[in-house]
Amino acid sequence: MRLQRTDHAPAAAERTWEQVVHTDRIRALSSTDPADVRVQPVDSTCWRVVDAAAAWGDPEMLIGFVERTADGFDCTLMAALHEREHTSSLQAAHEYFEHQCGGRHLVDHGSRSQR
Repeated sequence: MRLQRTDHAPAAAERTWEQVVHTDRIRALSSTDPADVRVQPVDSTCWRVVDAAAAWGDPEMLIGFVERTADGFDCTLMAALHEREHTSSLQAAHEYFEHQCGGRHLVDHGSRSQR
């Protein structure tokens, strides 16, 4: 006998939670001054991107991550975890995150590459 899930409430609740988190992350991006964006090494192939003006330990401090790939760098915004922006250099990755902050250009879901 095979049981089927008939209660869809957990899936709906999960989508609602994801939307709230997504909205909070976009709000954090809009309040971040691009001049406060810092790219900090985690290891030889990964960097975290933080808001240097945020209090240490504040979840809004974390803006995203950069990962080295065979042909450049992939940028992941905490506000859009399912999307990646590919850049050719670490400096270009830093500039991408600066551009996303301060309400100048909030996440544009139509133009980002998904990997």
